Amino acid sequence: MSETYIYAPNGKGAKFNQETNEVILYKGTKKGGRYNKKHAEVLLKAVEIEENSPYKDYKPKYLDPNFYTGQKSTLLEFKDWQSIYLKDPIKGAIAPWTKAEKAYYKSLKTKRERYKYLIIRSGLRSTVIDIPYDAYCNVDEKGNLINKDYKELYKEVEANRGMANMHKGWLFMAEWELAAGILGDIKGFVGALQLSMTGFKARTQAINFLLIQLGHEQGFKSLYDSYAYRDLTDGIHKNPLKAQMLKDFSKNPPYDEFGMLPFLDELIGVDWVIDPNDYYFVYDGAKGRVNDALKDDVEKGTLKDPRDVDSTPESREEFIDNFERYGNGMRERYTLEISNDTPETSANIWLETMLLEAKIKALTPPQGYPSAPYYYSPERLEWIYKNHNLDRLLDPRIPAIHRYNFPKELRAKILKFGEDRGIRD
Repeated sequence: MSETYIYAPNGKGAKFNQETNEVILYKGTKKGGRYNKKHAEVLLKAVEIEENSPYKDYKPKYLDPNFYTGQKSTLLEFKDWQSIYLKDPIKGAIAPWTKAEKAYYKSLKTKRERYKYLIIRSGLRSTVIDIPYDAYCNVDEKGNLINKDYKELYKEVEANRGMANMHKGWLFMAEWELAAGILGDIKGFVGALQLSMTGFKARTQAINFLLIQLGHEQGFKSLYDSYAYRDLTDGIHKNPLKAQMLKDFSKNPPYDEFGMLPFLDELIGVDWVIDPNDYYFVYDGAKGRVNDALKDDVEKGTLKDPRDVDSTPESREEFIDNFERYGNGMRERYTLEISNDTPETSANIWLETMLLEAKIKALTPPQGYPSAPYYYSPERLEWIYKNHNLDRLLDPRIPAIHRYNFPKELRAKILKFGEDRGIRD
């Protein structure tokens, strides 16, 4: 038998017979088998989704911690990177706007063009339905379709948003609303904030930040709540001072002529996000339990948020150890047989959820969302570095337009725009 393993989005593995295409699911305490055929098909589909990620050709560039005679050491590069996690990110330092990019953005003459650009820059992609860049914000100011070729796409999104997928849970509802936002209805991004009820914390913050950039006041309220009291539930560091700053800022934001705040990161900065999910693993997808457990421990005083100014190497390591323990322990057992007494509707939703998590994973930018950088403890980053596994392309200070997920054609257009005008970065 030619056996190997295939893996669910959360890293749970199952044996796979390459000769017969048979998936060998693990047996639980209850009798299973009723759903095994469909379960295996869905698991293989999840693997296929990940293997066909638009970022599948991304290649990490690992820092070599070894010193070689006659060669430049990577230690200074690493230390410079490591130091940024000891404080809040500097305004405008994370995924910064280059001069050429900023000039190009300002050259866009309509609100629609700018709306579309900010969505592309955010790194957010639709997961529930494929939306080509050409269909982004394909409506005029009155909400009328511009390119009628996308009429059916708009109809399908409209039919599935709102309460249409309430029976499937927050994840499905939020992702359909996100699709609506991408197509041009800003209220879709408001609805997409339901994603905060799941484990996708960085994705939620990217949506919230984009909402403020696009000029919607709801984004201010949601971000204020994150700073003031939701904190770790949203992956954000509790910060009453920043909450007050945001409240004051929101009273008179310096909107541009289109009522937008495109360079928001230079005005209020972004924040380190603690998220159990990224491009490589989805440890806590639809249920969002890991961060709630961490928040509970912090409030009890048994753990300390590693982003606290008075955190120590020991307290940070203890937090990260618990973060990983919760992540491993709370993963859905996607390679375990579904018990025969599970109602068919429940079984189908569970399998569909696995597929949606695979799609989100496949469409998560390998270098993260520009406005929602992942937090690394300095100690864990050093451990990764010393084990030859630190990808220098994950440095969050790499400009957004130079990240792998940014459309190549658009990047070339921006660079040419800057070159033609003598703009140097």
